[in-house]
Amino acid sequence: MANRFFTVLIIPEKTSQVRRLVLPSWIVKGAMTLALFSAVLGGIMLYNYWYVMGQIGENKQLKLENRRLRQQVQVFQNKMLTIDGTLERIKTFATRLKVITNIEDRGGLLQSLNQKLPDAATNIGQPLAQASPAPELAEEEFKEPSFGDSPEDTALRKDYGLIDARITELSQEALMVEQLIQDQYELLADQKAFLSALPTRRPAIGYFTSGFGIRRSPYGGERVKMHEGIDIANYPGTPVRAPADGVVIFTDPKPGYGQTIIIEHGYGLETWYAHNRKNLVSKGQKVRRGDQIALMGASGRVTGPHLHYEVRVNGTPVDPLSYILEN
Repeated sequence: MANRFFTVLIIPEKTSQVRRLVLPSWIVKGAMTLALFSAVLGGIMLYNYWYVMGQIGENKQLKLENRRLRQQVQVFQNKMLTIDGTLERIKTFATRLKVITNIEDRGGLLQSLNQKLPDAATNIGQPLAQASPAPELAEEEFKEPSFGDSPEDTALRKDYGLIDARITELSQEALMVEQLIQDQYELLADQKAFLSALPTRRPAIGYFTSGFGIRRSPYGGERVKMHEGIDIANYPGTPVRAPADGVVIFTDPKPGYGQTIIIEHGYGLETWYAHNRKNLVSKGQKVRRGDQIALMGASGRVTGPHLHYEVRVNGTPVDPLSYILEN
């Protein structure tokens, strides 16, 4: 049989009177249940307090990080504006070079540059997966920084999307400008090599005694023949110099020409130097414009010391004076 009442004895410390309380069982059970419920509720409240305090600290840390991120975003934006201005100046310079060098723009590089580049405004706030990463990062796993849902995080997400889109633009612009400048460099390098191969210098100091073309034989008589070069007369031993860069392909006596040197300059150009007293270069030797290659003489069939100088284009003699730029 269950207890219907509980007796509580209260024994004082200094008095001998003992107090007795008789309580119904339902009051005791209710008090115990209430105490247990209060203990559980207190524990839950204590845990929630600890959790909330932790969240407050974490939120403070996130706010500090967001502030730092915003400052970094601002720094990157300023740097990108500087890079953008520099790239615009390079594009302008490359365009001027293209006009000066008359180079053909490969497929309309600058026009396609403006047509193919993505609009930065359309990429603001988009996930990085939808934007085209830089070529060197295309094969790597690229993860977008995580942002929250607060207004500050939303602003950071938009700034991040803008920077990502602009970096993509700058990468493509840089590749286009690099290709354009590379084309111009190749053209200028080829033009430099071509100009170095043109025999624009007089091969020797002296007097022009005979020009290019039909002339009467210097040995008398009425016979005329084609003179395939020019004659420059001076004292024996006068230095003979290369009028352009090239490679010596012949340095031996030739019938009628005497001691002869032939230099190949590329682009179908050859120069001949005949009647030398002495050849100072050997076959296969590379020479530069202005290098001394021989001494003027009177070898071969001549009437006096002089240099017979020829310019041939693809094997055909042409007037050397059309190349010489010196008076």
